[in-house]
Amino acid sequence: MSSIAMSRSAHPTYQQRAGRVLEERTKAMIVTAAERVMTERIDAPDSLEHLTMAEVCANARGYLRRDGSEGPIPKATMWKHFKTIEALAAAVADRMSAEGRPVPEGIVALAADPQPGRRETVEVTRLEARFSSRHYEIGQLRQQFDGAESRDDRSDMLYWSAELAERHLQQRHRGERDRIVEARDWAQRGLRLVETASRLDCMMGIRCTRAAAAAETLLSRRLDYEPTALSRIRSIKEIEIALAETLGWDLHRELARFHIEHARALGEEDPEREMRSMLAIASALPALCESTRAREPQDAVRAGELADIIVGLCGIDIAYATHPDHHDLYVEIFRDEMAVMTQRLLACFPATSGSDRHVSNVRALLRLTDFTRNLWAPGAVGSHAVRSRVENYSEAAIDLLRTAGYGTVRDILVARYLTAKARALASIDVPIEAGRSIGHHSASLVHPDPSALAHAAIQFYDHAAQVASPRGASGVLRAGAARAAADMRCSFSLDTAGPADVSADGDFDTLSQAINDLVLITISRRNRFTDDEVQNLLDMVDPMYYYITSGRN
Repeated sequence: MSSIAMSRSAHPTYQQRAGRVLEERTKAMIVTAAERVMTERIDAPDSLEHLTMAEVCANARGYLRRDGSEGPIPKATMWKHFKTIEALAAAVADRMSAEGRPVPEGIVALAADPQPGRRETVEVTRLEARFSSRHYEIGQLRQQFDGAESRDDRSDMLYWSAELAERHLQQRHRGERDRIVEARDWAQRGLRLVETASRLDCMMGIRCTRAAAAAETLLSRRLDYEPTALSRIRSIKEIEIALAETLGWDLHRELARFHIEHARALGEEDPEREMRSMLAIASALPALCESTRAREPQDAVRAGELADIIVGLCGIDIAYATHPDHHDLYVEIFRDEMAVMTQRLLACFPATSGSDRHVSNVRALLRLTDFTRNLWAPGAVGSHAVRSRVENYSEAAIDLLRTAGYGTVRDILVARYLTAKARALASIDVPIEAGRSIGHHSASLVHPDPSALAHAAIQFYDHAAQVASPRGASGVLRAGAARAAADMRCSFSLDTAGPADVSADGDFDTLSQAINDLVLITISRRNRFTDDEVQNLLDMVDPMYYYITSGRN
């Protein structure tokens, strides 16, 4: 064979590449349509056991034929890609597991139990390992990766790399940098295995880009590494854009583009670019979520990511709206539409994938923001108004707990609330003034000590000033927190025998005793709780339980 012929055979032509992409897209549409048929029939007795390829072809929806019409799937096209119903079920299960979604038992059983006489069987052990991955420890996940590597099974290696990256992130503890680095390295290893001609590879590749970017975001909290992390986030998200374009996922592409622009703004310390990147994503997301254009179920924004965007908008608003150097630019970019944009983003939550807890947490943050917004404008309110607003803020305890994961923004809002609460408790008639000692009230939970609240407010300000990034809106908030803490120390003469001198064991004993007292009060009620009272108690207890068990305290 001549060298020219060898060169031509080694490099596929444009027509060959285009044909392969078309076949991958056709196969993906078949799997998507089959998933809909199978999940619709999953609850019917014995329905999947008697499901045939002909029924899938006839009942499929969402399959686009070459003439532009929709479904059913031509039997010849189905036969070209899948010879048996078990192979089709295995492909459906592979797709769902690659996206981290639970695979129904009926589909697992169909994929792993080929009927006698079929021409094609499924590798049961490999499938069972993937479907059971959520129950594996990290060591078992590593064993699965090593097994795939020994078989030179690139697809399985990619799958287990994504699982390992996500698991390391899930199981990290505060300050545990090594596990975050492990997550990043596994994600990067998975990205090197992606074949962009395979849609399933692209989907798992997006899982890897998300894990890698999340790891870099966590690592960026070490300020000397932050510039490097921001640069790497941009590179990772550029890869995600390419994968999203291959899959035709518009929403993923817009989110990745936002992260690139935001990271660039922080890296270049450009407030205008930072604000415009937030404006762009706040405008684009609702339009995409409200669009009637057909979109694959996997092309959806995660609830946590949407919550982070809204929190970012809150941070921009608090940092720049009243800042003397940035106020004019803020008004030019956002005008008076910040509240409208926030409400439109909130309306996107029903279209997200993830926990409903995020929308409750975001609404709590917005309530806390509204409470402090006018309270801390210079000369806005007097002591009587402060006390009235504090007493009327009935959701305060719930909101303080629900917002625990929102970083610097939450630290500053909580510090402002605690300062207002201390002022309200210290005096009915007069505000706390410079040089006036904050007296001790009863130490019970019903009447918190104003001195303790003031100390706590300073601690929250100090924490924000110490851990926040010095870049962008976070940097503005960091500087403002440092000034607020210094002002409080100068303005308030706190009692020397304050909370700092009380042991942690003593605090916990007091808390335990107070809870025991509340239990006794609860069970000694003469009347049973009404439905509304039960719901109110659940609304208070649920965020407290989550706060304690999630390590947010």
